[in-house]
Amino acid sequence: PSWKCTTLSALSLTNHIIGTMSSHASVCVQSSAILGARGRHASPANTATRVTGELRRYAHGSKHTRFTSRKTASRGHNRLLTVSQAVSTEAPAVTFPEFLPTEVEDFEDPIARAFAARVQRVPVETSVASPVGGSLGVSCVAPLNRVPLVGQSAEGASDKTQFMFLHGFDSSCLEFRRLFPMMEAQGLEAWAVDLLGWGFTDMPEGIDYSPAAKRQVLYDFWKQYINKPMVLMGGSIGGALAIDFAVEHPDAVEKLILVDPQVFATLPPPPDKPPALPAPLGYMGAAVLKSIPLRWFATYQVFKNKAEASRDAIRVGRLHCLQDNWAMALVEYMGCGGPVLLQRDVSEKLPLIKQDTLLVWGEQDEILDRSNLELVLESVKSAPVTVEYIDRCGHQPHV
Repeated sequence: PSWKCTTLSALSLTNHIIGTMSSHASVCVQSSAILGARGRHASPANTATRVTGELRRYAHGSKHTRFTSRKTASRGHNRLLTVSQAVSTEAPAVTFPEFLPTEVEDFEDPIARAFAARVQRVPVETSVASPVGGSLGVSCVAPLNRVPLVGQSAEGASDKTQFMFLHGFDSSCLEFRRLFPMMEAQGLEAWAVDLLGWGFTDMPEGIDYSPAAKRQVLYDFWKQYINKPMVLMGGSIGGALAIDFAVEHPDAVEKLILVDPQVFATLPPPPDKPPALPAPLGYMGAAVLKSIPLRWFATYQVFKNKAEASRDAIRVGRLHCLQDNWAMALVEYMGCGGPVLLQRDVSEKLPLIKQDTLLVWGEQDEILDRSNLELVLESVKSAPVTVEYIDRCGHQPHV
C-alpha cells in the first residue's frame, strides 16, 4: 500500500535533517544509506543509535562550510530502518478532536488517523486576534511530553533542541504525519503549527490574514509555548515564511531548513501596491481549489510515484478546506496581495539570513524548477548553506 511505502522517504528526510545539520565534517549518517526512494531502502540495524549521536554533535554547535552540496541516490533493496517500527501499520482506534471536520473519520491511513488525533488547538495571545488584541486558537501537533498543551507555558519546554515544521500553501500540519513518528523514534522533539488562515487554526472574520499577520501569530505562539531558539523547517511556501520569520526574529531561530522552498514564484515583478483581488473572483477560485479534481491534480503533481496520489491522500490534503471560514480566510490572503507581498519581501530578505541553512530538494519536483533553488543559493550571502538533493522524490520529500 502507498501509505507503507511513503514512510521511507519521510525517514530519509528525517535522517538528512539530523545528519546534515549536525556537522558537514562528520560522516552524517551517510553510511546508513539514507535514500529518497519509495519502497527501496538499505540500512544497518543500529541506525537509530547513530542518528541520535549525530544529533548530539549538532546540538553542540558544529560548524559548516559556506556551501556544501550532496546528492543521495537509491540503491539496494533491503529491510526498512529499525526506527520505522515506531510507525503502526494497523488502523488505530482513536478519538479525534471535536474541532476537526467530521470527514476525518474517513481517513484510512493509520498514520494519518493517529496524527490527526494529536492535533490540538491552543489559545495564543496576539495583537492579530482583533484591533485591540486578544486570544486566537492556533492548531498544532506538539511534542508528546507537552500533551495536553492547554494551560502550559514556555516554562514547560525541555532542554532538548526544538524543531518546528511549517506547511506549504493552503495546507495543514497533517503534511508532517510521516515525518513526526520518525523524529520521535529518535528522541527528537518536534512541533507542527498551522499557519494563520490555513490548517485548523481559528479563522475569525475581520482580522488580518497577510503574510505579516501569519508571521506575528507564529511568533506569539513561539513566545508563549517554546521561547527558546529552535530549528525551523518550512516546505514550499512554508519555506518562504520560514525565511521571513528567521530574518525578523533571529532570536527564535537557531538553524533553518528549507524543503523545496517556493521563494521565487512565476509571478510578474511585484508592484509597490499589489492590486486587490475582487472578492467574487476570489471565492470562485477558492471553490475550484477546494474541488476534488483540483486536489487530485495537485496531489498527483506532488509525488514522484503517481500511485501515491490516492483517494486517502486527497482526503488528508483537503480536510482543512472543510473548516468554517476557510474560503473567507483564503480570499482575504489573496485579496491583500499575499503571495506577491511574500515573494517580494522574502527575495529581499534572503541576503539577510544569518542562520546555518539546510536546503533539501526533491530531484523530481514537478512544481518548482531547479532554477528556484539556484536563485536561493545565489541570494544567501551571509549564512553557511548545505544542499541535499533527494533522488526519486517530488515537491514534498517529507510526505
